[in-house]
Parts: sequence; C-alpha cells; structure tokens
Amino acid sequence: MNGYQRVMKALRFEPSDRVAIIPELIQHNLEVAGQTHGAYSSDPNVMVQVILEGLKAYETDAVYVSSDNYLIVEAMGGKVRLPQDAPPVLLKTAVDCIEDAVELEPLDVTKGRIPVILEATRTLRKILGDEIFVKTCIDSAPFSAAAALLGPQEFMINLIDEPELCHDFLKICTESAIRYGLAAAKAGAHGLAFGDSASVLINRNMYQEFALPYAKQAIAALKEQTGLPVFYHVCGDTRHILDLMMETGADCVEIDSMVPMALAKETAAGRCAVEGNVSTIEAFYQGSAEDVIRETNAIIDLFGNQGGLILSSACEIPRHTKRENVRALTDAALNYPYKGGSA
Repeated sequence: MNGYQRVMKALRFEPSDRVAIIPELIQHNLEVAGQTHGAYSSDPNVMVQVILEGLKAYETDAVYVSSDNYLIVEAMGGKVRLPQDAPPVLLKTAVDCIEDAVELEPLDVTKGRIPVILEATRTLRKILGDEIFVKTCIDSAPFSAAAALLGPQEFMINLIDEPELCHDFLKICTESAIRYGLAAAKAGAHGLAFGDSASVLINRNMYQEFALPYAKQAIAALKEQTGLPVFYHVCGDTRHILDLMMETGADCVEIDSMVPMALAKETAAGRCAVEGNVSTIEAFYQGSAEDVIRETNAIIDLFGNQGGLILSSACEIPRHTKRENVRALTDAALNYPYKGGSA
C-alpha cells in the first residue's frame, strides 16, 4: 500500500496496513535540505527540492506544499518582505479600513507568490504521481484571510462596529479561497488545506456567525467542483468551537495539542477524520524520540486500525527540532503493534 492510498483510507474510515503520516513540515525541511527560507518561499524549484529532501528523510505518506500565511494578502495588495533565511514578514496589510476592504477584487491566482505554490504542486504531482499524497495549502479560510487582509485588530473591531460590511468582505474572501483551491486542484493537488487560526480568538457565537458559514461555503464549493478532500486547521485550544469545526464539511479537521485527541475523536463521531496531534513543543522540540513515540502510540491506541486518523504534529515542527525526533513519528507508526497484527 502506498502513501496516497493510506491517506485516502484514513479519510474514508477504512482499515489500512498502518496509520497514515503527514507531519507539518515546512521550516524543518529547510534544515534537512540546507536551504534558505527566502529561496524556498520564492522559487518553486527550491521548494520542490526541499520538500523531496524531507520526504526522503522521513518517509511520510504525503508532502505538504506550503510556505507562509501571507500569500493571499500579498497577491491582493499587501506588502511582504522575504528575509534571506527567516519566514516572510508582513509589512503592510492589503487595506486599512473595512470600507476599502469591501471594494477589493477577489484573488487573482497569477499574482504574488501564489504561482510558486501552484508550480511546486504541479512538479511534485508529476514526480510523485499517485504514490505519495500531495497536500497543498491554499493559505487561509475566509475568516482568517479577512483578518490578514485588513489586520486582525481592525477586523475584530469591525465585527462589532460594522458587521454587515464584514459579511460583505467575507464573501470576497470566500470567493478568493475557492479560486485558490480550484487553481491548486488544476495543478495536481490530491488534497486542499487551509487554516483558520484567527477564528480561535473569537467566542462561539461569533464563530457561528462570521467564521463557520464562510468556511462551509468554501469547503462545499471546493469539494463539489474538484472532488478533492479538504483539510481544515485551527491552532490553539479550540474546545469551545470543536463541534462547530466538525460541521464545516471538511474531510479532515486538524487538532492542536491543547485539545485531547479522545475528545476530538468523540466530537468528530465519524463525520470527518482528524489529524494530529503529537505535541510540537513538548514532544518534538523539547522532548526525545521516546516522548514522540509514547504520544504517537497513545493516539493510535485511541483509533486502532479503523481509519479516521491521520498522524501528525499538532502544528508546524520547528526548524531546529532534532531529526531523530521527527523520524520517531514514522518509526512509531511503522512499528505499532496492532492487536491481532496489522491489517
């Protein structure tokens, strides 16, 4: 069984030969490949090289095509600086006020660095075929895209002061997410992923009004128009909105380490797969390979071999994480003693 097949089995709640593995590797792969973030973020050939070096080192079931959270902002008029060897830095938002935000045109996928992601996706799919799952990040779900385009503080203030204008703005961001996803699908992605981490900052009622409907709309459109699975990620402690995240229609909801995986499994209740959530800091970065293996085994214990789980880090693995700790995730999955043997 190959990596693509394992991921699809997990999403369909079907037994597999072992759990599917998709750690969130961006900056750590730069360490493995000996490349700079500036080159990686701006050159699709460097991005492909870095991703393939990580795949070779860790034998994951998928590659994660992603750079940073400012691609949509940059393409829609924001200013971004690319340091030589640090993540991109946002210098200026795309707009300064909600009145200007509602005048924005939806995303043009030919602008900014979005073509870098699309070309890297295209090349990786040609190289990997249907052996390894190509998971392409299309940046941000509508709510988080709006927060980035206008600035989080300004956007949050306007959720209260100008809610109708915010809804109009979120419609533009929804169309932008759909356009990006369609372009990534056309480039050859096997699955689409976006984050909505700004939504963890609002309460449950506000999430229901301003984040959930637009995430649902974008995900439904992408699934209908591409036939691809969609992954939805929110960083942090999402227990106050966890059940609502499962209502987005995402095929897989990604879980941070603040949320017990048992609770995530219970809340998902077969509506979607879950991905995660080996601790990024305590296990991977500060811990040992044994810590990673212990957390990994505990997660697999919860799910057994019935699908519904993609094993991953809780969030992006830091650049200078010990390589043996990252490798331990794969080794734990390979060596996990399923009761009664492997499938």
